[in-house]
Amino acid sequence: MALTRIAVSNGCNGGNCPSVHTTDDPAVVVVQGIKLEDATRTELVGMPDHEDAVTMPAEVILQAARVLEGRA
Repeated sequence: MALTRIAVSNGCNGGNCPSVHTTDDPAVVVVQGIKLEDATRTELVGMPDHEDAVTMPAEVILQAARVLEGRA
């Protein structure tokens, strides 16, 4: 799977920061963020073990949405 970063947290300076990536499948995006603590993860009702959740600054989601909207 090929990834292209389309949105990243402000102030990242090129490091490993919360980000959103497109893939070679135009219907799929990948998000990188901070894993939830186990206690918080249990609040996500019905989440299967093969899925995970991360925290993501809202500004990164909005930035990614603008990029994706331009592709439509």
